[in-house]
Amino acid sequence: MDTGADAEQRTLLLVADDLMMPSRVREGIRPLGYTLRVAGSEAAATAAAATDPPPIGILVSLTARRYDPPSLIRALKTNAGTAKIPLLAFAGHVEKEKHEAARAAGADLVAANSSVALHLSQILPRLLEQGAHRERVDSESELLSFEDEADGDA
Repeated sequence: MDTGADAEQRTLLLVADDLMMPSRVREGIRPLGYTLRVAGSEAAATAAAATDPPPIGILVSLTARRYDPPSLIRALKTNAGTAKIPLLAFAGHVEKEKHEAARAAGADLVAANSSVALHLSQILPRLLEQGAHRERVDSESELLSFEDEADGDA
């Protein structure tokens, strides 16, 4: 059984201003032993990311209306206290401009909403590893990879 300290060490921060994505993410990470903090504004996200201990990863919805996602990503990735936290940005698979803006702002990984909702158990280890190595991964190749794996299991 996890102690409180263990749970804090496995906390993710989700920045989203809708009601559905927090539920989907929470369902996806619970079996993996992670806990979730949710922030719905840039100020709340910045404060939550700067806690001690910090979250081990940050997930940012690119479809938010209450904050500017690229600005938030840039702020998190240029702040010495949060720059090394791996960051996944996500939006609909057809929202290419949002994906590109997230990459340009410094997101470690960019994915489609559907990939986050359906394949979080596969994305999360890649995010944490990618963030550690500060590499960028193309969201379309990731999405196609996950669809191919799902098709192979059918």
